[in-house]
Amino acid sequence: MAKYEILAATSLIINVASFLTIIYNVSQTKRVDTLTWTYLIGNCFGQILLITYGIINKAWGIYLPTTIIFFGLTYLIYVKYMYADKLE
Repeated sequence: MAKYEILAATSLIINVASFLTIIYNVSQTKRVDTLTWTYLIGNCFGQILLITYGIINKAWGIYLPTTIIFFGLTYLIYVKYMYADKLE
């Protein structure tokens, strides 16, 4: 176990919990007009890099939160693509 690993774990839990509130809000309203394409796609690439880092370094604690955030981002991209014209 790495020194102060509890800080990283706590950060990931808070990050996923706060991100799930965004997912819930979007699932209810179908509004993602405040999220830019640059943010969504850039964050997806960031998650891919983070999970790659986790795989290379066998950091198992990174897999689940990163996967949850990645699939949440792909859901947001789907909603933005499908509903962007319908909400304007």
